[in-house]
Amino acid sequence: MSASTPRILVIDDEVQKEESVAAGLRASNLEVNVRPPQSVTRDDLRSADVIAIDHRFDWSVLPHPGECLYWPQDGLAISAVVTGHLRTMDHHAAVVLRTGELATLAEPLPPAIRRPVIAAQYGLDWVLTKGDPKMAAQLHGIAEAVEGLKPLIANPMKWNEGGGWLNLPDLKWSEGALADVQVCNPPENTVAAYTAGSAWLRWFAHRILPFPSFLLPAQWAATLLRLDLATFESVCRSDSLLSNAISECVYTGHLASLSEIRWWRAGLDALVDSLLLEASPHLPEAEALAEQMTAMHGQTVYTLEMDAPVMTIDSDYAPTGVADAADCVRLAPDFWPVFAQEPWAQFSELYDDPGLYKMVARGDRRRAVGGGEDA
Repeated sequence: MSASTPRILVIDDEVQKEESVAAGLRASNLEVNVRPPQSVTRDDLRSADVIAIDHRFDWSVLPHPGECLYWPQDGLAISAVVTGHLRTMDHHAAVVLRTGELATLAEPLPPAIRRPVIAAQYGLDWVLTKGDPKMAAQLHGIAEAVEGLKPLIANPMKWNEGGGWLNLPDLKWSEGALADVQVCNPPENTVAAYTAGSAWLRWFAHRILPFPSFLLPAQWAATLLRLDLATFESVCRSDSLLSNAISECVYTGHLASLSEIRWWRAGLDALVDSLLLEASPHLPEAEALAEQMTAMHGQTVYTLEMDAPVMTIDSDYAPTGVADAADCVRLAPDFWPVFAQEPWAQFSELYDDPGLYKMVARGDRRRAVGGGEDA
């Protein structure tokens, strides 16, 4: 990466059209070159930090050999060719797909996992959406993420579970956060060396960001704090001591722009522990947290009173709300990491959503059939 200006190679069949997009990206401190596939050279590949490849190509207006194996059908095929050339050059640019047809490309995958599944299936680092207003920030972040992997390759023993790459704040709970990272089996040794660090980037983009693990989406973060989502968002928008404590837990690493805000689970756990230590030991947990949060926030905070609040999802993997674990079954959705927090579904939702019923974890299938009673 030249100084602080990432170099982006865009491969697209509509060069003139994409030049207008490139002009906007250049205004965001990106060096952008747009090339049709037949004009891309190895020097173009070697000079790029991120290679962004269009999904659809109109081969009726592009020159190409007639033999099928010399004629990549779409951007997914071109990405494989590009990756092969990068490997022989020992150059470690990120390869991403740009598409305006993600739903068509990924059908019938659940919307929440379309990007990571497509990226993993086709050996991509990520999938970007054409027209996304965050495109420049995402390209910056991906380029910086690739650059930030150099210490891992230089000396894995000093990588320290990627604390620097993750931009983990130096706080009392940081060591616990690094332990949480290691539980998720990051590729930081032999596989990292073999892939020049790209396995780490893909592990994080494909397996961590989309799911609740050591980083939590808003709904899961709220549930950990025993707050409903509306209360959690209201607190975060305020300028109270409680809001400040929660904001210390926000993930601010290279790839933050690839998702909505994420929070460090270890930080939120530490916040809960500290609040409970200050509370009366005779109060139930929900009441104790409500009392301490109200004091920090400067106005009344209501907490979830259920015994064991858990997050529920639908068959599209979208969060649907919070329920008591006693009224739910555990799910085992496809592609959901074993190290991520378990998703749940209420009994009442199973019978309205056949796709959800198929996801019930093996250990809870009898309860699902019996509506909560062991069969």
